Amino acid sequence: MALSSFKGELKSLLAEDAARNPNSSFSTEDAERVIVEESKKAGAPAFQFDPNASPEEKAAQARAVSHRICRGEPTC
Repeated sequence: MALSSFKGELKSLLAEDAARNPNSSFSTEDAERVIVEESKKAGAPAFQFDPNASPEEKAAQARAVSHRICRGEPTC
C-alpha cells in the first residue's frame, strides 16, 4: 500500500477523533467532509447525502454516480 493511502486514512481517522472530542471545535460535518475528500482521492466512491432526502432520493444519487463510474466519468 502506498504511503499516500496511509496518510489519507490517518487524516480521516484523526478527523473522526477530533469530531468526537467534546473539547474540539471540529464538527461532525467537518469530519464527514474530510472523510469524503480522502475517500475520493483514494478512488473510492464516496457520498454526501442531504439528511432530509428520502431513501429513494439517496439511492438515485448513488445509482447516478455508479453509472458514471462504470462509463469512466469522474465522480461528483
